[in-house]
Amino acid sequence: MADSEHGHRITPERIAAERTVLARRVHRLTGELTTAATARMDESLPWFRALRAQDRAAVSELAQLGITTFVDWFTSDGERRDSASDIFSRAPRELARALTLQQTVELVRTTLLVVEESVVFIAGDNIGRQTQLREALLRYSSEVAFAAAEAYARAAESRGAWDARLQDLVLDAIITGDDFETINSRASASGWDSTRSIIVLVGPVPSSQVAMEVHMEQIRRTATTQGLDAMVGVHSDRMITVLGGAGGTADTNAELKSFAGHFGPGTIVASPIAPNLSQATEAMTIALSGYRALPLVHSDERVVYADNLVAARVLSGDTWAIDSVVNQIRTELKDDVRNTLATYLETEPTIEGCARVLFVHVNTVRYRLKRVLEVTGLDPADPVDSLTLRIALMFERK
Repeated sequence: MADSEHGHRITPERIAAERTVLARRVHRLTGELTTAATARMDESLPWFRALRAQDRAAVSELAQLGITTFVDWFTSDGERRDSASDIFSRAPRELARALTLQQTVELVRTTLLVVEESVVFIAGDNIGRQTQLREALLRYSSEVAFAAAEAYARAAESRGAWDARLQDLVLDAIITGDDFETINSRASASGWDSTRSIIVLVGPVPSSQVAMEVHMEQIRRTATTQGLDAMVGVHSDRMITVLGGAGGTADTNAELKSFAGHFGPGTIVASPIAPNLSQATEAMTIALSGYRALPLVHSDERVVYADNLVAARVLSGDTWAIDSVVNQIRTELKDDVRNTLATYLETEPTIEGCARVLFVHVNTVRYRLKRVLEVTGLDPADPVDSLTLRIALMFERK
């Protein structure tokens, strides 16, 4: 085959020589082409104009990398498959946080478009050289797009692993009761809003490692669909979930049950609602205390609240659990009401019998027991609540 312009045979050696000449010309013009590409971005890409000065400088650096790596790729006739990937491995790290994948592809494409518009200037009047350079730019643009997608996918995977590690650190800090500054700084690094309310769920671990990983991810997705933050981790034989923003609906129980299916078989214990992350350790302590106390109670419910397990928590060693009830009995109930409660629970567990022992009307007994319910939220006539109140009376006498 002959060269139509010069009558020479087009040999592989001649093609390589032409490619080397073009590559050198592009390389010599790298500075001018980078400046032109940056100016084009400023004209045609609104997001580029909105970037901070340091990010704009990083984009210019990436544009220059795009040109120099094209020269390496073009010199090797596309044999250097890693050239396109080099753009993103050598690019400033902060750029991946500042730009989306689409924006990155747009800026590299704009840079290569500027180079393409300069083909005649670079290749001269030689049609063969012009065609060779244009075809190379088209192929390289395609490789850059794939390399960008791979780079961002790796970055997303890395961020996901790092976020999971940060969440594990936050959970550990909450469980061990680290100071709030430590918890807050770690939580903020993982994107957690420390001002949102907190509920802690403690429950059984799913049956297998694979199931556990799947269900932990499903908890995060369920939280996202409900507009909640979520941290999930496994500690020993317990799966722990901290929900940020939970408890803001009219039916908190239904809200929590939407997560129940992702725990293992058995009962899940929910903490009281904490107003913000600063009280997450207290909520965690209460939920863990409730979970330890579960063997002492019989419950068919999937989700129970730790506040409903006070008596069992005391019997399992958490004497702090009864403190609030003891304080209410001691400071908010008058002596006659306390005496009536003690008589009803410990001597005569009927309204009529209690009235006879105290020499008062039955309605007086009813009124006083109703007062106990109003102050403590515990009903002396309920079997579970009555046990809690009886234990509280014992501690109150200490």
